[in-house]
Amino acid sequence: MITQNKFSSWLQNLVTESADKKYRHRLFTEYLNTRDETLQALTAYVRNAHEDARRYLHELFSNTLDPFGTQSSFDPAEGYPELLEMKTLKGYFGEIFAGLIAEYFSPFGEDDWKVPVFLFRYHTVAFQELERIRQTGGKAKEIPGRTGDDCLAFQVNSEGEIIRYLYCEAKCTSGGHLPEKVALAHKKVSESAVVDLP
Repeated sequence: MITQNKFSSWLQNLVTESADKKYRHRLFTEYLNTRDETLQALTAYVRNAHEDARRYLHELFSNTLDPFGTQSSFDPAEGYPELLEMKTLKGYFGEIFAGLIAEYFSPFGEDDWKVPVFLFRYHTVAFQELERIRQTGGKAKEIPGRTGDDCLAFQVNSEGEIIRYLYCEAKCTSGGHLPEKVALAHKKVSESAVVDLP
């Protein structure tokens, strides 16, 4: 059961389930009249999702190998993620949206899923692209997408032990429902191993 939350008034939520209950498909349609009042909450959710990657970048550069100290004022997270190319940003948004759905729209009737980290914090190619842009001043180029799982959510018991995980596959479309995208997601999920648990 979906509890009322800051996103439920923005998205109409239609769930269909296969006869064997192995697959659920959730189709969201935006209530345009509530977009403006939800945009601030969505912006905060997206910003928070990327904050972990920014912390990760800062940690990577916290012990510099620069013997001259020329990078002392350097911010390795500057331009992240906004300088990246649009296809990458759309991919990140899909991953974030999968996490938002897990946390706010009660998959499998469960209300307590948490996404502790978004997996794009390990998108090395994106960080290399930011460094190339920083050094050359060039524009972002299309880069390979991140491999692995789109999003993982977890449930924990009262002792803080993980008792379940939820594998989320994101397919974002513009211009309406595309059954072939849903079929592709079902195929990927049914054939995939969850590779990002470590």
